Amino acid sequence: MSFTFKELYQLEKNKPTAGQLFIERIAEITCRQPATIRMWLNGTQFPNDTAIKAIAKELNVDEDSLFPKKKTLL
Repeated sequence: MSFTFKELYQLEKNKPTAGQLFIERIAEITCRQPATIRMWLNGTQFPNDTAIKAIAKELNVDEDSLFPKKKTLL
């Protein structure tokens, strides 16, 4: 199969970014929509404790370090 230069560019451009893959991964493990994960990232919403535990386990990090702003609001 042969592609034009422009077609090869479009194939690369259509690949998900590392950020998109991260959002999809977290959405999958927390059973949430990607839009919800984006809200967590920009601080307009925060996950519940169950979701935080799942994220911490998946990423192998301390739960308390994930959402420090949430703690200051409580």
